[in-house]
Amino acid sequence: MVLTGKEWGSAQQVLDQAAALAAKAAGSKELLSLAKEELAKARSSGSRQAEAVAQIAAVEGHLGAGDYDAAEKEAAKALLLFKELGLGACRESVSYAGSAAAAQVSAAVAEQREAALRLVRSKLLLFREIGVPKGEVAALLKVADEQLNTGKPEPALLLGKEAQKVARRVGNKDLEATVMDFVAEAFLKAALPAEAEKAAAKASTLAKGAGNVGVQAAACLRLAEAHLASKAGAPALEAITEAITLFQKAGDKEGEAAAQTTKALAEISQGEHQEAVSTAKQAAGIFKEQGNKVKEAQALLAAAEAHEKGGDKEAGLKLARSALILARAAKDSSVETQARDLCSKLRQQPSERLVELDTCRPLIGVTKPITSAVPGVSGPASLKKEPFTGIQRLCGPLEQKRLSGMIAVVTGASRGIGKGISLSLAEAGAIVYVTGRSSPGKETDILLMGTVDETASQFNKLGGTGVAVHVDHAQDTQNAALAKLIGDNHGRLDLCVNSAFYIPKPDMIFFSTPIWNQPMRFLNEQTTVGGFNHAAQTLMFLPYLRRGKGVVVNVSSWGSQMNIPVFPVSYYVNKAAFDRTTAALAERLKTYGVYCLTIWPGSVKSERSIMGAKRTAARLIDLETTRFTGQAIVELTSMRPEALRVYATKHRTISSADICGWETDGYFHQGDLHTFSTGGRCSE
Repeated sequence: MVLTGKEWGSAQQVLDQAAALAAKAAGSKELLSLAKEELAKARSSGSRQAEAVAQIAAVEGHLGAGDYDAAEKEAAKALLLFKELGLGACRESVSYAGSAAAAQVSAAVAEQREAALRLVRSKLLLFREIGVPKGEVAALLKVADEQLNTGKPEPALLLGKEAQKVARRVGNKDLEATVMDFVAEAFLKAALPAEAEKAAAKASTLAKGAGNVGVQAAACLRLAEAHLASKAGAPALEAITEAITLFQKAGDKEGEAAAQTTKALAEISQGEHQEAVSTAKQAAGIFKEQGNKVKEAQALLAAAEAHEKGGDKEAGLKLARSALILARAAKDSSVETQARDLCSKLRQQPSERLVELDTCRPLIGVTKPITSAVPGVSGPASLKKEPFTGIQRLCGPLEQKRLSGMIAVVTGASRGIGKGISLSLAEAGAIVYVTGRSSPGKETDILLMGTVDETASQFNKLGGTGVAVHVDHAQDTQNAALAKLIGDNHGRLDLCVNSAFYIPKPDMIFFSTPIWNQPMRFLNEQTTVGGFNHAAQTLMFLPYLRRGKGVVVNVSSWGSQMNIPVFPVSYYVNKAAFDRTTAALAERLKTYGVYCLTIWPGSVKSERSIMGAKRTAARLIDLETTRFTGQAIVELTSMRPEALRVYATKHRTISSADICGWETDGYFHQGDLHTFSTGGRCSE
């Protein structure tokens, strides 16, 4: 819908009052302060019209200060007041579609124009409805500048032309000069220096007529840049000298320094290298005072280029390196690339070495290839000498630290498989927390011995870091304290190995009592430490596992699937329940980046197995070492999350030999020897 004066009440009075308020202020900051005071007075008196006047003045102040986003917010508030008062900014019964409606344009151009305006139409209507054409121009130029910076000069030029139409519609030569200066910049980036010269010259003329010294200076600077792009050094020097004078008159130090940088480039094109160095260094000094690192770097690059043209590459290289440091500090990739290229150009290149080929005559008169080897005639000694480059790769111990920086917890690490797993993790570089009830002088098994303190003390020899924590996993409060300790120290957990298991004492009763004589405490004790506690501990660690890699490995046994004659029934019941609990956790947690797996070691050569073999005179053949399962867990933890998700979804229960075949002593264990549960999913 086209807004006209017939449809809206006239807002001329509000706009005139806002213009009078703006005339009282000496600058944008003063206007904003004045608008703030008037707005407070209007709100205290309840005058909506006075509030609208203050809002329009605030919009003008923000636009003058270059704060477009704040101007847009104030404009939206002003529009609400206009609607409340029944006012409209249109002062004539004419269409605001602009003069483009009467022009004959092709369908392609019309489509391009429509696509460009689509980005800014809502903002244009906002400023148009409150009667602030300066806001329309600012909105158009803001979007046009974004298009220009992303390498799209064509849409930027279309939006610039639309901004020019707005400025002409209201008859504001100052606005039109600003627009033409932007159009000149767009033509320069589009590699059209001739068009840029015309636009910059027109902008200079308009700004001079409007008495705007700042815009006139910027237009002269753009004109000089266009002349330089056309390789016209003399006109560029003339234009840039005028720009410097105008910037000095306007009191714009930064603009003056930018003009001096361009003047240095013009002097280089005219062969005035010493003058260019002096001018560029003067500009760099001003930018340094202003704290503008990017512009300072550009000025130093101009001075470095002048040194290069003058034959002093060493001095130019020093300045180029200083510019590179500034560009990196300012994080400006384009200027950094220019500085790096100039440094490469100025750096002394190594002299080319000519490779001398052995062009001596063949020995013994051989002049053609032969099929047999003849000493002194054929073989490597007879080949031509050519340059050779060889590479040797050295592998150090740090390269084996596959879990470097990861946080791991291994429960039940006083002895046995838990101790072996923790040693493998420490050797891989992880920070390993080992838990257990044992402590020096208070061993929990007087026959097997071993404490978590002894386990952690061995990590330093392997190049790892260990922390011994005394925890009774039958106590929920101690489990919670362990989770809090990990959270306070690291805030994350990458790997949790649940290996703690309680065997009721004495051992002989546990292993030798018939089923009808086994007390219920056997099952309760094994479930408390070796079943239920692992699930509870995993849930306590859950917030930290989600922040880390999120691998949970539960050490179980294939006794959950088949009878192992030496163990009682309570052992099978606990292991079966433990495996099903892990499968349920894996199904629930895999979506949240936590991967629960159950691992079945084979027959392990632990301290208990060795003691039992001595008691029964059994031979231990082809058993897994306690560190073998640890190597498998290192392999699992090193996998990518995608692979871990597959294991957690399909292969929730795996054997150590399925992951890692080679033993620490070089023996190879065969995998796929046991069946396993997949929780209702196919194992393929």
